[in-house]
Amino acid sequence: MRALNAEGDIQPTARRIAERAGVSVRTFWQQFADMEALLVEATRRDDEILHSMREPIDLDEPLATRITLFVRGRARILEHLTPSWRAARLQLPFSAELQSYNARLLATAKAEVEKVFAPELGKLDDSRRRQLADGLHAVSIWSFWDSLRSELGLGPNQARDLVRTTCTALLAEAGFC
Repeated sequence: MRALNAEGDIQPTARRIAERAGVSVRTFWQQFADMEALLVEATRRDDEILHSMREPIDLDEPLATRITLFVRGRARILEHLTPSWRAARLQLPFSAELQSYNARLLATAKAEVEKVFAPELGKLDDSRRRQLADGLHAVSIWSFWDSLRSELGLGPNQARDLVRTTCTALLAEAGFC
């Protein structure tokens, strides 16, 4: 399924998935109760991939370096997982399990923003801290990335540079760059 998603087929049939996997449709259905079960398994695998791709960022690095490292790492993950997440997004409204996964993913992404930029966020009052954290989070999540790539037609490097520039502008507006 992941290979078919990567080729642009974001709603492959069980038959196409079974053919690609080299198994019978019957074997496919013996492994997965329904297509949602397959998507849930795919998101579990995506989670493993995501965690393996994360690289820690030293908070002692200068802000410009942390911005670059954060955006480069986030862009690499978002670009790699986009095909699977596009497929999962179609089922999201109908799956409590996928909704739960998405909520956890967003919470983890926001926690990463708050950790990487803790030195700056810690200097702000609660209202400004929340606003800056929300802004940095909003421009670094998959839905924003997908919009840059699919709706604006930016290439991966252009999208990454725009996210970096936007993060820098948000931090500068708050008085940090």
